Amino acid sequence: MTVHEAIELLLQEMPEDRQRQVLEFAQFVAWKEDAEAWRAFGRSQFAKAYGPDEPEYTEADIRTDLSS
Repeated sequence: MTVHEAIELLLQEMPEDRQRQVLEFAQFVAWKEDAEAWRAFGRSQFAKAYGPDEPEYTEADIRTDLSS
């Protein structure tokens, strides 16, 4: 029996409100996977933009007068 079939059998025995909870949990799991994919994408883009050759900045590099 596949996982899909086993879940289907369990769902058939559950009342509607419990089935809705299973659906919401499945949607949450899908959302988590999607969110992790976006985080990984963001990290990779950040790594491309700011690589190991970035200069080290000190407090002397901070401008206090922003008008110039």
